[in-house]
Amino acid sequence: MNIHVMAKDKLEAQGIRWVIESHLPGIRLTVWDSIEAFSDVLQNDRPDLVILDMDSWMPGNEGFCELLQRHKIRWLGLSSERIFQTAYRALRFRAEDVIFRPISPDDLKKHIQQIRYQTRNVQQLYSNQAGDQVDTYTIDYPDLVLLDKNRSNPITMVAFLTPNAETLPLIYDALQRYSFPDKHRLFALSDFILCVQENEKIESIREVYHSFLSRWKERIDEPLAIVINIDSSRGSLKKTYQQTRQLTKVVFFEGYDIVLEENKQMEPLEMDPFLTPLEQRQWIEMLETRNTKAIREWVEREFLTYERPYPDPEMVRIRLTSVLAQIRRHMKSYNLLSVSLEASYHEVFKQIIHQSVIYQIVQELLTFIQNLLLLVQEQVQDGSLTLVEKVQEMIESNYWDAGWNLAACAEGLRMNKSTLSRRFSTESGQSFRTYLHQVRIREAKRLLQETDLSLDEVSRLIGYAHQTYFNAKFKQLEGCTPSAYRTGIERGKSNIRKRL
Repeated sequence: MNIHVMAKDKLEAQGIRWVIESHLPGIRLTVWDSIEAFSDVLQNDRPDLVILDMDSWMPGNEGFCELLQRHKIRWLGLSSERIFQTAYRALRFRAEDVIFRPISPDDLKKHIQQIRYQTRNVQQLYSNQAGDQVDTYTIDYPDLVLLDKNRSNPITMVAFLTPNAETLPLIYDALQRYSFPDKHRLFALSDFILCVQENEKIESIREVYHSFLSRWKERIDEPLAIVINIDSSRGSLKKTYQQTRQLTKVVFFEGYDIVLEENKQMEPLEMDPFLTPLEQRQWIEMLETRNTKAIREWVEREFLTYERPYPDPEMVRIRLTSVLAQIRRHMKSYNLLSVSLEASYHEVFKQIIHQSVIYQIVQELLTFIQNLLLLVQEQVQDGSLTLVEKVQEMIESNYWDAGWNLAACAEGLRMNKSTLSRRFSTESGQSFRTYLHQVRIREAKRLLQETDLSLDEVSRLIGYAHQTYFNAKFKQLEGCTPSAYRTGIERGKSNIRKRL
């Protein structure tokens, strides 16, 4: 075996020479002082392995690594910098691995022994085949998404997922260099890398992918989830691929840095993604009372206790946006619409839509709510709210209670009832009772549009003890009865559907 070495300095080169020549017989080792010197002789002397110091790279030295790739020369990196850029550079130029200083003699010997063994096997394979081509796994992208042909052998489909799209090329390169025991084919997709492999030995397949995950975490500290779909049937690749894609949704609930093995597809758990009127009321109360403990318990109980079979992640995301809508309503009631707060709100919304793990979404949401409620508390303590704003806040919090009235509001604000009524009317331009009815009817309109609740239930949820009184107030403010309003909404939706 012919090995060329470009070390950090002469002392390190001597140490490497001693380790290799004293423990691994049959190896011819050449030490070079610079990449330029080695490049000059590369055409005439093709080594089996290059050991290369990566810390001394200059911008122009990347052409040397491209030269190694072009001549299909295997190389092993040496570095003192255990950072992402080092791992990225090694993966980009297809290094066998990176050994970090201080160099372990055992690691160095192990890597060289493994490469020598693989080199001998490749040479033997080509000599036995006398020039014949190696068999490949002849399937292609159309077999996954277009064609519906049955296959002759059972297969395993393995999906490699990462939350960072820019990491997918690194995963693909690492898989291309990895030694698989059976025939396989890699597919680079927009959201994960797929490996299709024969599954004659299930136990060995498990070991292969657990080993790959361990090696990945040693070389580059980026999240990775591996979903193994063992399909012993002989159905179409298209069907197995669709099943595999469905199984990848488990990562949303179970996270990364794990190997998940599935052999059947479970139907997703059905769930109503929207908050019920009672849940909406509960959120209004928790936000108004700034009960962060109750909010945290509600969110964690609702979103962190899912068990298999899991619901569809998209339904969970919709439910999270329903919670965010209640928070938005609270922000408007306190006029909390600063540029920085708006940016934070939209960042949480983006996390809900795009974040790949439910736990991280929940943490972002709870942090935002906590900061928001602290801001509200500071605003209240500073006395920056006017009397009208304080009354409107209390009406928004209590409109659903049929027994709550002007007297209860005055008691909560520690004011005389008559004084409160007079000041609110003067400063807002409308009476306390009128504003209370407006809030209740506004909420009634929303319930009539978004739910199938009966008129009696709607009346009760918005604070009217009798439906007759509710009907009268609704007609007074909206010019039609609640039932006529709902009929008009349904007719409008039907006309839109017809046009579509």
